Amino acid sequence: MPWYWILLIISAIVGPFEAMHALNKARRRREEQLKQQRLSAGDASAESGKTAGLPGTLTAYIWDLDGTLLDSYGSIVSSLAQIAEEYRTGDTYDDIMKAVKQGSVSAYLREVSEKTGADYRKLYDRYREISHGKTDEITLIPGAAETLEALQDAGAEHFVYTHRGKSTAPILDRLDLTRFFTEIVTFENGFQPKPSGEGVEYLTDKYGLDRNATAYVGDRTLDVYCAKDAGVRAILYLPDGSCVTPTGREDRIIRQLEELIPQDGR
Repeated sequence: MPWYWILLIISAIVGPFEAMHALNKARRRREEQLKQQRLSAGDASAESGKTAGLPGTLTAYIWDLDGTLLDSYGSIVSSLAQIAEEYRTGDTYDDIMKAVKQGSVSAYLREVSEKTGADYRKLYDRYREISHGKTDEITLIPGAAETLEALQDAGAEHFVYTHRGKSTAPILDRLDLTRFFTEIVTFENGFQPKPSGEGVEYLTDKYGLDRNATAYVGDRTLDVYCAKDAGVRAILYLPDGSCVTPTGREDRIIRQLEELIPQDGR
């Protein structure tokens, strides 16, 4: 069936914007499948060339916050450790750090809920209550401001997509980062959580970003899958000592944020 008939049928059911969004997402997934097939067949030379030239080709960066631009895991994990103590889960600080880095805060709280029988919503509200009292402990990842500024000076545009909620704006204001971002998308926007790429897709669609020249930068495998679901490049920030294991689908892995700064001649 021709694509325009499919579009008409879907439009009649869910509306024209939703229909086009669904078709675009299907097209991007098909492109990703074809890309993986080419790589499996041995056509890796052209792809490795793209990756090698990645910093110079990108015109937009969409950033995760916690663990990527914000040194916030200390406050996050200490907040969850307080909940673990209150509910006597037996989880250590290292256990919680690993759970958050390899999964998410929500996933950990769901585990606590299953283990203790406590209501998940109650646990989440308690976490927000504790963590909001610790936001002053949050600092910048080394090189964050310098990298944002250098990329912006080189012509790149910055955005944020984070699971963090109402605390986002005050933290970014305090750390003087707000000025770098065209738009900041948070939990409060109501998009499906990562690994869904819905929040990233919102930004690429709204601002007409070239997905081949746009990267989502994060520190967890969750962020890599989010990028791939949205059809943009995936950059994994993997500092020394991280417990995160790469997925194999990253377009680039960096150990320091400054690695993203274009060098002379690139």
